[in-house]
Amino acid sequence: MVDVKMMHEKGPHPKLEDYTHEIWNWEKCKAKIMGLRGRLGFPDSLTLSFLGLSLSLKDGTIYDELKKCSYSVVTPRVYCILSGYAEASPIPEASKLISFRQLSGGYAYYGAFSRRAIQPIERVFGFSPERLHEAAGLLGGVRLDYGDYSAKVYALPLVPITIIVWGATPEFSPTANILFDSSASNYLSTEQLAMLSELTTARLRHASEVLNSRFKPG
Repeated sequence: MVDVKMMHEKGPHPKLEDYTHEIWNWEKCKAKIMGLRGRLGFPDSLTLSFLGLSLSLKDGTIYDELKKCSYSVVTPRVYCILSGYAEASPIPEASKLISFRQLSGGYAYYGAFSRRAIQPIERVFGFSPERLHEAAGLLGGVRLDYGDYSAKVYALPLVPITIIVWGATPEFSPTANILFDSSASNYLSTEQLAMLSELTTARLRHASEVLNSRFKPG
């Protein structure tokens, strides 16, 4: 597997990005990903839909259902995530929340995870935390009662992610957290869960942008 931890620590690097595309491309991943049809919560369909994205099992292209356009920039990461997911067997949701630090190896890389997945949530929703519920709703999420505002989004059909926001006050800056059902490590490695969380954060931001565009004057 590509060293996703290094990707998250050091950021994009041209050679590393090239290597990622070499490993996680459609030709190498399509057998596993096509095997998800009708499995692990996906319907028996020619598309895999999650987080407002639709992946075609005909050619591996990804379409953004929120913004109504192609979304190729995330393709290698999506292939990596789905390839890992395809290797799992379903187990019941545990209904026990854990943090990234509690995942195998997660404690050492929490700083990178926070920068890539949690801090963007704080920036987007920290000063309008009520918008989290609306944005999560566009991704099929449901409201929860943690923090000031929180939501549960099924980033993959059997992998829920809980997002919690405490809004800014005159005394304190906004804070956020991302939690996983303890069954998550059955489906993905810690590296893949970090990638999925970062993708979920990006999709919540995109959903917020769509909502903002709907309320622009004129």
